[in-house]
Amino acid sequence: MARTRAALLAAAADVFAERGYDGASVDEIARAAGGSVGSIYSRFGSKQDLFRALMTGHLEGDLHRVRSGMDAGPEQALAELETVLLETARSRPATLLDAETWAVAMRTPAMRAAVADHHRRVRDEAAAMVARGRAAAGVDLGVPDDELATAMIALFHGLVREYRLGVPGEAPPDLYSRMVHALATGLAALAADGG
Repeated sequence: MARTRAALLAAAADVFAERGYDGASVDEIARAAGGSVGSIYSRFGSKQDLFRALMTGHLEGDLHRVRSGMDAGPEQALAELETVLLETARSRPATLLDAETWAVAMRTPAMRAAVADHHRRVRDEAAAMVARGRAAAGVDLGVPDDELATAMIALFHGLVREYRLGVPGEAPPDLYSRMVHALATGLAALAADGG
């Protein structure tokens, strides 16, 4: 059962990445997985729910890695986040799925709501990690944790796009962690000065 589900999700990732959400058919995904259309509907209910499960699975995997890093401390969590960023940027399927997720969300109200929920979950997780890191360092950053998390997420997605373009020397691999440190240091200094 778990093997079939994993095969369906892997096939769906490939087909959605190459054909887009609208261009992908349940038949094509089932063939790519070596399964049946019925196996997709019995496990996921619909093409939209399959796409949502794929998106959620990637989120959970990435969050698990960053949470595990956080158990070793804020610096390890940041290093793991930077690794996830670079892996995402270097993966053609991840690049295409990310773009397709955004495009589907902009075209389809139900998927837009699912993507918005996905982003809220990421922001809430990131805010909790910011709070833990801030508490461990004993600093006041002068901004709410969720606002800093939102800025970090925006920086993450912006840098993923920069890395995907592949312009040599434009975005060094450690740019994310250096910018997060600079942002936190600057905010802490402003908070300490009462600004």
